[in-house]
Amino acid sequence: MKELVLILIALLIASFVINMPRSDEDWFLYAGELRMWEMSAEADTLRARSLIFARSWVDRWLVEVNATSCEEIPPPPNGSLFVQLLREDMANKGFSLLGDLRYSIGESEGGDPSDPAFGGYCRHGGIKLLASSRLTIRDDLLGIKARRYFDVEACQPTAYFTIRRLLTHLRYRTIEIVRESFSEEENITVALQEMRENLGSLVRYLRQNLSGTGINFRLTYTTKFADEETVLSFEAAVFDERAVIIRDGRLVRGFSCMREWEVRVRGS
Repeated sequence: MKELVLILIALLIASFVINMPRSDEDWFLYAGELRMWEMSAEADTLRARSLIFARSWVDRWLVEVNATSCEEIPPPPNGSLFVQLLREDMANKGFSLLGDLRYSIGESEGGDPSDPAFGGYCRHGGIKLLASSRLTIRDDLLGIKARRYFDVEACQPTAYFTIRRLLTHLRYRTIEIVRESFSEEENITVALQEMRENLGSLVRYLRQNLSGTGINFRLTYTTKFADEETVLSFEAAVFDERAVIIRDGRLVRGFSCMREWEVRVRGS
């Protein structure tokens, strides 16, 4: 048994001596291979890191506009900022970074593909992200490069575009209904009754179309009379129960938007 142990030790020592670089050229080759593998590993993270940055950007914006009027179009992530942060990180590791990364924002459709690194899924009327990369990592000392060119799509699971469109439609249709009701009927009481019936039909129709989407809304109004005018003040709130936002490292469910507007008609 003792002899077997000694033989194994001798074989291990011999293996180390045989595989150990035997000259400066061998050492440089060995170091170059390690550097190449390190660079390749860094390059392989670019796709996921670009999507993680984008998800954080989009979710921070959604947190800011939650419970507001939601009239703005979502801004695309700042690709130049991400590349600058990458350059600083690569410089700390002895690499340089060339190229650019571009983001764009659009509206998603249910069933569209979404990259898993983004951590979302596609819904009708949600936020779709497009990222296009032409990035190259370079080791200026050894003159080796690692290129990563990709075009990727991903979705944020909040139906922001559907909510925004619904609020715009509610405002447009309520103004239309009020004006039609009062233009066709001189009697204020009858006009208000007709308006209530048409608004009720609008709400029922929209809720039926939204059934199963996770989106619901509330529409209320008040009426006041002043200076021979009838003033109707509307308030609409839309809720997305299926929305998922990453905030401070945790998942927050739910998103809402709300708007107010007035309609003034002659007669009191």
